Amino acid sequence: MRHPKFIPLLVSCALAGCGGGGGNGGTNPPPTPVLTSVTLSKSTATLRPTESTTITATPKDQNGNAMSGQTVDWTIAPTSGVVSIAPSGASVTVTGTALGQATLTATVQQKVANATITVQNSFPSSADIAVGAGGANAFDPQAVDIAAGGTVNFNWNGVTHNVTWQSPPVSVSNIADRSSGTVSVTLNTAGTYNYQCTLHAGMSGTITVH
Repeated sequence: MRHPKFIPLLVSCALAGCGGGGGNGGTNPPPTPVLTSVTLSKSTATLRPTESTTITATPKDQNGNAMSGQTVDWTIAPTSGVVSIAPSGASVTVTGTALGQATLTATVQQKVANATITVQNSFPSSADIAVGAGGANAFDPQAVDIAAGGTVNFNWNGVTHNVTWQSPPVSVSNIADRSSGTVSVTLNTAGTYNYQCTLHAGMSGTITVH
């Protein structure tokens, strides 16, 4: 009697079941945020005596992203005579006390940012702002200070932009899209007037009326 031949079976190794090339198919975790810099909401401010402004510090990581949970230390030099400060976490209220100039410093883990604070009695009655000079999507200068009742002249330079106010202290008429000419705006009420060109992201400016 002849016995049937045994036929060896070839067992395939399923890719999912066998060990091999390493890696579990996952992605590497993102790098741990590392404090790299500190930025301030204002790098300069001009005040009358008794006037105040608020400045906020933003700690940022190596990718430029804001980092929460950081302690901000605020100092002023000289320590007396020009301004007083009232820190509140990442923000500080700065009040003019005497004529002169001081440096405000925000420190987070040895990373620093400075703002120059000037205290003066008088402000100009007018200011000129170039709109899109040289083809840039920018207002130049980006920040101006004028006395209450003063006038700001927006001067266009051949490229279409607008001036759209962002929650001003009092109602101000927006300036529609245009590419040439000058539009003058008189501001009688003290406060901060933020504005932007809605056609171009990041094109913004500030007028402070004293």
